[in-house]
Amino acid sequence: MRRLAFATLAVALPAAAFAHHGWGSYDAQNPVTLTGPIKTLEYINPHVHADIAADGKDWELTFAPPSRMQARGALQELIKVGTTITAYGYPSRVKQGEMRAEWIEVAGKRFELR
Repeated sequence: MRRLAFATLAVALPAAAFAHHGWGSYDAQNPVTLTGPIKTLEYINPHVHADIAADGKDWELTFAPPSRMQARGALQELIKVGTTITAYGYPSRVKQGEMRAEWIEVAGKRFELR
């Protein structure tokens, strides 16, 4: 029974780690800046996500974890559905229309996320 538990962990842990991070899939050589209203927001672990409409397209934005967002003052009360934000970051090479945000501006205030 112990061997089965260890074998399960040995297979599951690397897969979970790989699924969570993969910053190499973002194009840091071609950053984009997007401005638009937040359509949906998930202020949850492991990363905050928002969908915005910008430049005639829908974008999925990946932010920092909620704990870092809060530590830097990017509170959920400021970043809510309907709020217009500007986000600077790196577009995904894998998932079209998705971006990892390095910073965001809300109501004229910039929040560094990395």
